[in-house]
Amino acid sequence: MSIKVLLVTPYSFKKYGGVQNQVNLIEEYLSKHEEFEVKVFAYGKTESLDSNKVFNIRFNSSISSVLLFPNRKLLSDYIDWADVVHVHEPFVPLFFWKLPKSKKYIFTHHASLGAIITNTLSIIYKFFRYTSISTYVSKSAESNALALNSEPQLIPNMIKINQHISFNKNQGYLFIGRQETRKNYSFFVKLSNHKQFTNKLFYAVTNKDKSDKNITIFKNPTEEFKNEIFGKTNIYLALNTKSESFGITLLEAVNNGNLVISSDLSSFINVLPNSCIVYKNNDFESLRNVLGKLDSKDLNALWNKQYEDIRKYDLEENMKKFILLYSSL
Repeated sequence: MSIKVLLVTPYSFKKYGGVQNQVNLIEEYLSKHEEFEVKVFAYGKTESLDSNKVFNIRFNSSISSVLLFPNRKLLSDYIDWADVVHVHEPFVPLFFWKLPKSKKYIFTHHASLGAIITNTLSIIYKFFRYTSISTYVSKSAESNALALNSEPQLIPNMIKINQHISFNKNQGYLFIGRQETRKNYSFFVKLSNHKQFTNKLFYAVTNKDKSDKNITIFKNPTEEFKNEIFGKTNIYLALNTKSESFGITLLEAVNNGNLVISSDLSSFINVLPNSCIVYKNNDFESLRNVLGKLDSKDLNALWNKQYEDIRKYDLEENMKKFILLYSSL
């Protein structure tokens, strides 16, 4: 008899992000295995929720589109169907949705939160007692998980490893990120206008129309087209300044033949612990110097080291951990 898994997140799929990416991967994986049945309860994925209202909430230096008050009858029907409910980012579903305590839950924590917020959450979560297991996607998200459960398990964000990829021959710099201050698009513009980089091509994937003379802009491309954009470049620049718990685009970049250069955020260093190439956070001269020194490096060898690092995020291997959890509850 198959195990029925319900994937739940309060985030809207009409504004795509890292959490939504992971939910889609898990759904796709489980749907290919006959011992599981899988459904998703989320705005933009569950058709009957489209009439519900989402709220744009500023949190953690970003604006997230969140479903606070789903259709209660529809939520109840989905949960009644499930054997296991896998919740990605549990605070809103626990606090606002009033999930029934009669079910078995896995709570996965994605966000990196400050000490004040996690301490507050640990107090709030004392009022919620569920049959559950907590997981977290990165070291930066561990404190978030500990607020709910004293013994959470690390299961990192996952990716389908491209077994046939090699370092790209096309030379160019790529930026991916929303138009938020913490994503630091302004540094990318500054690089594109600097005389040191006049021989480079600049491409940006973002969420708003922009017009910068030296940058080719792609606004909200599909995931398939985004992968084609990776093929135009060989250097991916993760310029973020704060509030990053993981950095799924770092994995995507390496997995599509790009060498990653990033700010020295601990979350980024933890993603590529043996092969990270970093500059001092929010320091343009440091970034310029790091990029300049690449001209004398063996970029293919550097990329190969990063490619070896991302293998630990393999979807097939890490989903085995979730399957054990689904089966043990």
